[in-house]
Amino acid sequence: MIAVLTGDIINSRKVNSEEWLPRLKDYLNKITTNDEEWEIYRGDSFQVQINIERALEISISIKALIKTNSKIDVRISIGIGDISFNGKKVIESYGSAFINSGEAFEKLKNNTLIIKTPFEEIDEYFNPIFKLVSFIIDNWKPVTSETIFYSLINKNLMQKEIAERLKKDKTTVNRALKRGAYDEILEIIHLFNKKISECLN
Repeated sequence: MIAVLTGDIINSRKVNSEEWLPRLKDYLNKITTNDEEWEIYRGDSFQVQINIERALEISISIKALIKTNSKIDVRISIGIGDISFNGKKVIESYGSAFINSGEAFEKLKNNTLIIKTPFEEIDEYFNPIFKLVSFIIDNWKPVTSETIFYSLINKNLMQKEIAERLKKDKTTVNRALKRGAYDEILEIIHLFNKKISECLN
């Protein structure tokens, strides 16, 4: 089984794509094993095929990356299931993971993060949590978003090291992480991985 993320950039027409597109492409290249596992299409929509245990963390990382620009946001649906056909491009592939991701995306209304899996109990358990998570993330400012994005992709680094690399004061980094509920979000990611693992095993 795999996870498929389907997303689009909110208010993409308000900014030049050069302000976010190169960074998103660079990140997608780093998290996938080859460029056939992700695609950006129609200018501001994307699809990514990834391992299930990385689905939520990568979704939140993408949101943090995009929200480093205050004028835009991103909606993301996580679909979990199988893959029955591997196309040359991820958007040409087929299977329940793609169907679930697409169907979930169509249900995105007032929140920006949703999941659909073969396990009804997982969907019922996590979608209310995801609504709360998306409410928190949607209110992140660019400084908080940048700090949390860098922290998520460098979890091995201490706050002091993150501050040095971001050229910020350690206190500024600490406050940004607290404002963004970073520790609580890490707990939810851990819970998600644990529950998904239990269902798969």
